[in-house]
Amino acid sequence: MSLPISATFHHVGVTVSNLERAVAWYGKVFGLKPGLALEVSGPSGSDVLRLPPHVHRAALLPVGNFVIELLEFTPTRRQMEMRQDDVGYVYLCFAVDDLDDVYARLRAEGIEFHTEPLYADQGQIAGSKFCVMRDPDGKTIELVEPGPGMKASALHEAASVGVSLDDPLVMDG
Repeated sequence: MSLPISATFHHVGVTVSNLERAVAWYGKVFGLKPGLALEVSGPSGSDVLRLPPHVHRAALLPVGNFVIELLEFTPTRRQMEMRQDDVGYVYLCFAVDDLDDVYARLRAEGIEFHTEPLYADQGQIAGSKFCVMRDPDGKTIELVEPGPGMKASALHEAASVGVSLDDPLVMDG
């Protein structure tokens, strides 16, 4: 059998309405800077993405061992509703060491959040804190202070043992 393939996660692409504004926001909030800037046009961009003729610009922002690719398309097809329950919607989550401190500092800079940091005290997510804000285009940005069971190493270990979708941790409150 030729599957599954071996892979690591490299980047996620996020379409934005204004590349300069998005780069400035991610720089201000997270200290991220472009490691690569691209402008793609012509048949190669259209063929690869299966889109009508267009120009797209991109900025690749490294964060740890991961990259966020911000993309601006001309012409823009349409605005999304920016609802997380839309099929295909993707959001970013950044891990921080002290969510209460980060939350207070970002609020002081005028960043609005949906709620104050929420503390999880159940199951594998116990000891984690979460909160959500929006980027300049209204895209969900989650911040997490991962507790022991939410760290990538613990999630890898749990995945190797097997986690059933039929027995989820129920969060109702």
